[in-house]
Amino acid sequence: MHALRAIGGGNPAPQSLLSLYISVLWRDRTTKATGCEILRMPLGKPLDALVKPAQYGASRGLGTIRREGPDHITDMHTASSQELAREAACKAARAIQFIAATGLVPSNAKRSFPGGDFQNRMPGSDHDAAWYDPAAKTFIRTNEPYVSNSVTPQQQAWASRYGWAVALSPWKGMYRPDNGTWLFLLADMSKGYSLETIISRLAKAQAPIVVSNWDGESRPITPAFISPGQAAEIEAKSREAKPIGKRGGAHNSVEYEMFLTGPRRRPKTRMPIDGHESVGRLLKSVLIGTEERAGVQRRVDATRCELDNWVQCEYKRDELSDQVFFDLYYHELPENDPLSVTPASWDRHITSLDEVKATLIRHYPECPPLRDLLKKTDLAIASLRSWKAAPARTTQVRRQHINRGAPTL
Repeated sequence: MHALRAIGGGNPAPQSLLSLYISVLWRDRTTKATGCEILRMPLGKPLDALVKPAQYGASRGLGTIRREGPDHITDMHTASSQELAREAACKAARAIQFIAATGLVPSNAKRSFPGGDFQNRMPGSDHDAAWYDPAAKTFIRTNEPYVSNSVTPQQQAWASRYGWAVALSPWKGMYRPDNGTWLFLLADMSKGYSLETIISRLAKAQAPIVVSNWDGESRPITPAFISPGQAAEIEAKSREAKPIGKRGGAHNSVEYEMFLTGPRRRPKTRMPIDGHESVGRLLKSVLIGTEERAGVQRRVDATRCELDNWVQCEYKRDELSDQVFFDLYYHELPENDPLSVTPASWDRHITSLDEVKATLIRHYPECPPLRDLLKKTDLAIASLRSWKAAPARTTQVRRQHINRGAPTL
């Protein structure tokens, strides 16, 4: 692919380089055509070593991006055309290029402005952003205007007033490098910070990845794209198990009671909210296309119902808002979610349930309530494996309205 060939000024990419896959779904509402654009780019370090998912939102290029695996990120928005999907993939790729070349990470900190005040923003700023240098423990800013490839007199005066430096980058930038924008770097020199190192690194970076040089892959929306690293991570999670020693673990569970139910037991610890979000998304996806398979529907529905009870016991309203709670295990998946469409085969649902098991095992201690859920999941997997019918195109399960109960702990 072009992104791989471009590294090192056109030289073949070293075999030791890692690959990052960027996928973007698209749907043309006029022609009804759909597809998935996938860009593969080289990385010298693992993605998670460069930038954490929690930092994506601070970057213009990664703001709508979700981590799908150690080598795969996807845009949570569905583009309205194939061209716009490719542009979105290239935009995310350029942000990753900048991060990989400089060692900087995205930031929203007001401390990136002189005196920590937005009013001290540099004149002529356009498409500017904040970045954090973990090595130097300081902030810098970038500016990407259309108008000029040089520092203006007003900007020079601003830099002198605050003791900052403003320098043109040898690398064209992230915003619209193929459409006339330029990248400038801004840093507080009064703290002894120098831009020379970053400028030197950017001078050696491959040219910004742009849509005019697109050489990615175009494929149908289904089956959902799963990268090699993502598949390996899912498999590893499904096999991961905590040492359980003697079978039992009753001491790892506590009693609870919900409205209209009798006493029940749940794990003594709580699963992180993002764990519930991940499991809920996967369980909802398995209900798509399996309406005629009671052995799957019944067990998956019972599993999410039980987890819905557990999360109400685990978190109070001031920790988990109703808005987030109601979407955890019920309500349909967003239309742009790759798992919201009918799978091409039942293998996708089996993989999803394996990931559900791995997540539950990772976060909950060995105990009878957990074993019951894992058994239900295993039985649902067995039902899928023995189902001879092929998946048929269908819509998502209907939106279900639920009330948040008041658990008795």
